[in-house]
Amino acid sequence: MSRESSLPVENVPITAIHSSHSPRKNKANERHIKILAQSPVPLPPIVIHRTSMRVIDGVHRLRATQLRGKDLIAAKFFDGSDAEAFALAVHLNVTHGLPLTLSERKAAARRILLTNPHRSDRSIGVLTGVSNKTVAMLRRCLTGEDSHSDVRLGRDGKTRPISPIDGRRRAAEFLSTNPAASLREIARTAGVSVSTARDVRARFERGENPLPDSLAKASSPCPRPEGQASPGVQDPPAGGRSDTHREAHDHDLLERLRNDPAVRFSDRGRRLVRLLSTDMAAIGAVNAIAENIPIHCSGTVAEIARRNASAWQEVANKFQTV
Repeated sequence: MSRESSLPVENVPITAIHSSHSPRKNKANERHIKILAQSPVPLPPIVIHRTSMRVIDGVHRLRATQLRGKDLIAAKFFDGSDAEAFALAVHLNVTHGLPLTLSERKAAARRILLTNPHRSDRSIGVLTGVSNKTVAMLRRCLTGEDSHSDVRLGRDGKTRPISPIDGRRRAAEFLSTNPAASLREIARTAGVSVSTARDVRARFERGENPLPDSLAKASSPCPRPEGQASPGVQDPPAGGRSDTHREAHDHDLLERLRNDPAVRFSDRGRRLVRLLSTDMAAIGAVNAIAENIPIHCSGTVAEIARRNASAWQEVANKFQTV
């Protein structure tokens, strides 16, 4: 992330700049904007993602410059992917300016886990300003992760092997969408051995946990829903159940269904579990990229979500009356 400091400064028309890559959930701080606008000191250049022209760092400075009646603003251009731009936005917001809340930092860590699952817990923790233990907990509890890897990319850019737990989970997730895949394809995609891929597929077909008992016990459980918190685990106060709590609760419900003998030993039961698991993963993935969906498409996405929610409500009503 240090390369940002060496980027050249350019004067950019304010009208050419779009919405922000910021990890902040709340609206801009109007008081802070007015203070910046009234300051006689030149404001530092903002950072813009060249591809999308979205602000990576400096939303308050941009608004302050607008209040000053300026048409141009000093800016540095960052060349990289959307995921890299977001990671840089988090890093810059954590290290200076108005601090991010704990909730915003956790949300940023979840998003980075979804887009860069190969990053190590420590590197994500340093980037987002949360502990590596918090990142590890979020990694375990995310049901919407697109992939898992048996290696992690550290802060030094080197990859290192980790526990086989993640490789098995990645293989199971790949199988959920590619049930006819060969063992070699599963092994190559998940980064596991062919023998591990064979064992995971056998467990998957039986509707069992992809982790053998020895590994399942080594993997500590996710936090319980609010009111059932494990000893020593504390979460910041919130108006409702946090995303992590909801995801953990959803995972518990799915595991309860998966472990029911009537479901485990039935082809239809195992298929039901796979369908429910895939749907839960899809919801998590959509939520992770929601901020990048074009504004003019928001209504269409919302309508599709409402129709799906209505269809699932009908399914819920059907099972509730059985």
